[in-house]
Amino acid sequence: MNNTYYPVLPQGWERSQVEQLLVEIAPAIGLRAKRLNALIYMMMHTRPADWTASDAEPVYFAPQTDTALALGKTERALRSDENALEAVHGMIEKRVKANGARSFYGKCGIVFSRLIDLIPDLIELRERIRADRARVRELVQLRSTYLRHMKRRIEAASPQLERTTDFWAAIQAFEQWPHSSKLRSMSLDALEAHVDACRALCGQIDDLIENSPDSSSQAEENFRSFIQEDTYETNPVKCNAGIHKRTSGKPSDTNLTNDGPNGPAKCKENEDEAAAEAFKSKFMRGLTPQRLFELAGADMRLHVSNRQGDRAQVRELDLIEAAHDMLPHLGINYSAWAEAAQLMGTEGAALCVLILDANRDHPSAPVKNPGGMLRAMTRRYQTGKLNLVGSLIGLSRRRGL
Repeated sequence: MNNTYYPVLPQGWERSQVEQLLVEIAPAIGLRAKRLNALIYMMMHTRPADWTASDAEPVYFAPQTDTALALGKTERALRSDENALEAVHGMIEKRVKANGARSFYGKCGIVFSRLIDLIPDLIELRERIRADRARVRELVQLRSTYLRHMKRRIEAASPQLERTTDFWAAIQAFEQWPHSSKLRSMSLDALEAHVDACRALCGQIDDLIENSPDSSSQAEENFRSFIQEDTYETNPVKCNAGIHKRTSGKPSDTNLTNDGPNGPAKCKENEDEAAAEAFKSKFMRGLTPQRLFELAGADMRLHVSNRQGDRAQVRELDLIEAAHDMLPHLGINYSAWAEAAQLMGTEGAALCVLILDANRDHPSAPVKNPGGMLRAMTRRYQTGKLNLVGSLIGLSRRRGL
């Protein structure tokens, strides 16, 4: 028995998925919207089972006249679409009778076996397109990080530094950066080159400020100044002061000088709060980029070292870039990072990522969903309840640093 076998879709695929695939990749292969619409219309009028059965081919049999009417175009325009789909895109084969007619008998019509053969290549193309889009999102976020960094560094420059030729040249280069709205229209190669140039300029201005003896240290203390704004609270301790007992109820007896949560000067609560504040103040003074590097998890330290290169000291930007690099590794969506950076600044977002990564191996409460936790931390920041300094102190104690 002589059986003919036809190509079939990859396992698990159906005709509807092919339609979605074509919609996604159409711009990349030059398939115009009206032509794509005609292709999908004809596909939808084939039997779904013929796309997955090796003993049949999916064929569209309707005459050009009926199809053109249904699509709201002329027969000439439809013929042009069909010719392009066959000769240019190689997705269909036109089989007609001697008189040009189409019919179920003889399987004469628009045949989609060629399209089925192309599906593995089209799937691979879609993955490349998605990867490129993800890379563009990543680069746009990085450029945003560098933009914020440059603005902070410019604000931190001393008047003496502002008058130098090197600083003026850096400012001129910074002012040539294209507007953020134009980044996505750049080719991937051009965007890669631009972001590399931005990073190099950030390094140059960091060098200038570090080597200028009278520059403000404002930019170096961004991490410290950020976490000072959180709502770290000391551990509550019950007051051990004596309880004032009301006697006569006269006005003089209602002036409770020893009452209230703060108590008198020798109250145990006040003593513990003062000790905690002193510890917090000392901890904050030592919270340099190098110190944060030591508190970070092993994976993030590798990324920081990679960004640091051969420089002797870790910089603030190294930590921010490392946090950005960690996002895919932690399964954090770029939209979650962008939201955190928008509200907290890149310093705050980077500290959150550092804490989340470092707590993945927490002995009692490991972080299992860093992406969800980052969004939760952003919400807590909005309500004024984010406690980053407490988390950093906890990390320091757990690591014995």
